[in-house]
Amino acid sequence: MSAAAAGRKKLLTLGEVASRAGVSMATALRYKKLYQDRISSEGTGRRQRYPVAAVREFKALKNERSTKRRGKKKATTQAAGTQAKGAGGGPALLTLSSISQQTKISYPTLQRYVRLFGDRIPHEGEGRKRRYHPDSVAVFRELRAESKPGRKPKAAPAAKSPARKKSPARKKRKARAAKDQPAASKLLTLTAIGKQTRISGPTLQRYLKLYGDRIPHEGEGRKRRYHPEAVAVFNEIRSQSRRGRKPKAKVAAAAKTPVRRKRKARAAKARRQPAPAAAGSVEARLAALEAQVALVLQKLDQPITVTLNR
Repeated sequence: MSAAAAGRKKLLTLGEVASRAGVSMATALRYKKLYQDRISSEGTGRRQRYPVAAVREFKALKNERSTKRRGKKKATTQAAGTQAKGAGGGPALLTLSSISQQTKISYPTLQRYVRLFGDRIPHEGEGRKRRYHPDSVAVFRELRAESKPGRKPKAAPAAKSPARKKSPARKKRKARAAKDQPAASKLLTLTAIGKQTRISGPTLQRYLKLYGDRIPHEGEGRKRRYHPEAVAVFNEIRSQSRRGRKPKAKVAAAAKTPVRRKRKARAAKARRQPAPAAAGSVEARLAALEAQVALVLQKLDQPITVTLNR
């Protein structure tokens, strides 16, 4: 068998073909799917193999597709160049970014000018494909000169504020307004009442729960406020209520009164004395128990009547 015949019979896997053709495995699979009629192979599925001549076919497909890509890229570049020119082959159109570099105006400001004064700015296209004539640079600069230069720095108003003096008439108006202010502004919170009366917050809340009808207030819930007269009411309730539990030391001292000592001594003496003898002997107790058991057995021997209600 000659070497040429051995080469014709030698079959390659798709991975070997891709390695020899200089393409990736993914590209080889795509070529196999798109150009199956142009690639010589034997078998199907996982057992599909390719002769050595298939390497040249894969290389040809690779060169063909690269040529198409280069042609498409060149056509796209030419189209972009044509679009960048004005109507009738005029001067190149500008993007908003290039106008921003020429005019030193920020991009958001230029967008605001386009939104507000779009009829004054010469342009072509819409949306992202919108381009501007070179004459629009002068228009943007003119709009910038007509518009306000922006907000003043924060420090400028702050510097002028100390120089402003309040007139006597204004002071009088403020004093009159404070005098005529409604009584609602003088209402107190429960915290303020606690500071004035030296009563804890939980105690004040308990007084509200028990004596809410006696305490003058307005509103409900967290918006509840109290009249100044409520301070006297809280102090009065505090004077009428008990001052709390006694300290533990006082409770322990009160427990040691003469009466309690006598009671404890009597209980201890009763525990030390022996229990009194039971009436009767053990035989008498056994006889009594036997009599009780006989009575129970007698009751069990009696017939039982059961009535069923249907």
